[in-house]
Amino acid sequence: MDGSSEYQIALLIAIGTVGMLLLAIAIVLFMVFYQKRMIQEQVKRQKLEIDYQQKMMQATLESQEGERRKLASELHDSIGGMLSAIRMGVSTLGRMLPNQETVEQTKHMLDDTISSVRQISRDLMPSTLEKFGLAQALKDLCERVQSTTQLPVEFIEGSPIVIQLGKNKELMIFRIVQELVNNAIKHSQATVLTLTMGSNNGFYISLEDNGIGFDIDKERSDKRAGKGLGLYSIENRAGLLGARLEFERQPVKGIKITLTLPMEQEIVN
Repeated sequence: MDGSSEYQIALLIAIGTVGMLLLAIAIVLFMVFYQKRMIQEQVKRQKLEIDYQQKMMQATLESQEGERRKLASELHDSIGGMLSAIRMGVSTLGRMLPNQETVEQTKHMLDDTISSVRQISRDLMPSTLEKFGLAQALKDLCERVQSTTQLPVEFIEGSPIVIQLGKNKELMIFRIVQELVNNAIKHSQATVLTLTMGSNNGFYISLEDNGIGFDIDKERSDKRAGKGLGLYSIENRAGLLGARLEFERQPVKGIKITLTLPMEQEIVN
């Protein structure tokens, strides 16, 4: 074999090697690109799923609020009005009857029933929130809880709230606080509750109790098992708000739960 043939063979081997190397590089680049594309598609699907879940949750909550508003109106206007009319009728008849003690007992029972109907109506749709804003609605909530349960509930306004949250966000925050307070009453065995609201690089509100506290990981496990629906509702509402929810055990006993809405989230709805 002469030198020319050897050179051609070497050239062919070199060309083949370069071709194989280029093919290997092309395959690697294709796999990298394909994996990147797959990851992007997966992220996109996850985002679409999250957006869909958030929209479904938003629609569910809006439907619930609509039903609450309707029921509150029926209770306050229809049933409350009928009970008031019945009380007036009992008072009129009572003046004609000799047994005033029975009439007075009936009137007291009707007064208690009317008061309960109004209380349920306010819980379903707090008119104070729409008329006077979140701070006054929370004050009223604390006063009502204290009067009905005899559990001291202190409301503290921290640094002034100089921003507007919007009615939709105020209602969602009110529902979160309402659920937190109800949970504390039912489970914490606390002797005092403290609700604090203020503004510090964003809106915040916290509920603090001196009760037995709870295991947040266990509560989340219960939620996944179909229990702990109160926490599920609270965390879902916080997620829709774009807020951060923190659970902090107190040094002595009890727990502090803080909802924080960053400044960039404070947009009027």
